[in-house]
Amino acid sequence: MKSYDKVVLIVLVVVFSGGFIFTAQSAFSSYSTFAAATEYNRSVQVKGVAVDGSLRELGKREFTFVMQDMAGATHTVRHSGNIPPTLFEASYIVAAGRITGSEFVARNLLVKCPTRFMQDGDR
Repeated sequence: MKSYDKVVLIVLVVVFSGGFIFTAQSAFSSYSTFAAATEYNRSVQVKGVAVDGSLRELGKREFTFVMQDMAGATHTVRHSGNIPPTLFEASYIVAAGRITGSEFVARNLLVKCPTRFMQDGDR
């Protein structure tokens, strides 16, 4: 194997390893709070519940609602996309995004609904 081939192989291994580590770190990140999202100014996943009656449609496929995180803090969440039909009946919501101005702009929303297999204490 020529020295040029070895260098290319080493560079490829380093690049793919870095990509794998970055992807794994993102996939296994834990839930955060609105306070941490504000403090660190980075993309986080916030777990909480939607506050009843807070839904505001802003236009075509864009809406806001108020979400209470697991620490009890509330914040306005903005999302571009379809409104999940079970947004206010959900056991919890995970909003992935970051604080922008006075709002938490969510790029993804995961709505976890109770299933018939869960007992009342599990919800």
